[in-house]
This record gives sequence, structure tokens and C-alpha cells, in this order.
Amino acid sequence: MKTTLILSAWAVTAFLSSSALAQQVRNVGAFEQVKASGAIDLVLQQGAATEVKVDAEPGVGEHVRAEVQGTTLVLYRDKGLSSLLSSKKVTVYITCPTLTGVSVSGASDVRSETPFTADSFTIQASGASDVTMRLNVKTLTASASGASDLRLSGRAERQQIHLSGSSDYKGYELQSRTADIHATGASDAYVAVTEELQSQTSGSSDVHYKGKPRLTR
Repeated sequence: MKTTLILSAWAVTAFLSSSALAQQVRNVGAFEQVKASGAIDLVLQQGAATEVKVDAEPGVGEHVRAEVQGTTLVLYRDKGLSSLLSSKKVTVYITCPTLTGVSVSGASDVRSETPFTADSFTIQASGASDVTMRLNVKTLTASASGASDLRLSGRAERQQIHLSGSSDYKGYELQSRTADIHATGASDAYVAVTEELQSQTSGSSDVHYKGKPRLTR
């Protein structure tokens, strides 16, 4: 009985050790935008120094690539991975002084831990990807497709949003002066705007708004 208990405890310890997350720091050059695909989650914060850390189980993180192409940090998994490796959770923690856009696809999610300040900001989300961010920008351009969701807060003087394929935009906490919203394919938008709201909808899509803007179509 004692031997059995010892072996069981060893097995549990081995399992926990094998499934523990390992963090890898990636040395990359300067970038202003981030692009991720293949179920890679991003946690972003604005800071003075650039830092990229990959959290994943042992044997998984080394198959995640982080490359700067032009001004964009591109994150992706190696091709040809087994279904087991390609389904393992990967989270990349990114700190950078300047960020002007994010693009995610293939069930990748984005969350910001700090507000991001910029003149203009671009968001693209597709393939069941979600983006949750706090922004302080002059101009926001965002699109969501394929059952992707945007949850934004903060301030954008002008915002232009395109939704399709059962995607939702939850922007009641993002204050803006003007907004231009296009929603198709059973998509819903919730926007806070004070001066002017342009909207186009089709296919069971709706635009809901807070404030008293001038309505144009």
C-alpha cells in the first residue's frame, strides 16, 4: 500500500510538471503593429521598453514564431504540427512603447492591460477571434468577421466599424464624436456617439447607440 501511494504521488508530480507552462522571452526588433494567427492569445500593455514573452507548455512554445516583418510583429505556429500540439494554449505577453494596430485570426484573442494612446488605431479580427482593449485615439478603424467580437472602451474622436458574419461590437464604453457603422449578416453594434452617426445594416443586423447624435444613412 505504501509503495502504491508513493508511485501515485510520483505520477501526479510528473503530470503537473509536464503540464506546467514554460515562459520564453523572444528578442525582437521594434514594431508598431501586431498580427497573430492560429489560436494565439495576446496580452498587451503600453510601456517604455519592448518585451515579448511566450507562455506555453513545454514542447509547444518552441513551435511558436515571433518575427518582425517591416513594422509588424507576426506571431504564428509552425506548419504541419499534430492536432495535439496545434490545439495547446499559447499566450503571448507583449509590452511596447507604440502600437497602432492589431490583427488576429483563427480563434486568437486580444486583451489589453493598459490603455493604448495613438493618433490612429486599426483592429482586424476574424475567425472567431475576440478583441478587448482600452484606447485613447483620434481615429479608430476596426473590422470583425466570422463570429468575432470587439469590446472597446476609452475614447476615439472618430470611429469606423465594419461587422459581418454574426460578429458583435460592444462599444458603449468607447466615447466618440462621430461614428460610421456597417453591419451585415446578423451582426450587432453598440456605440456611444455625441455628434454624428452614420449606419448601414442588412441581414438581421442592428446598430444601437447612446447619446444624441445627428443620424445619417
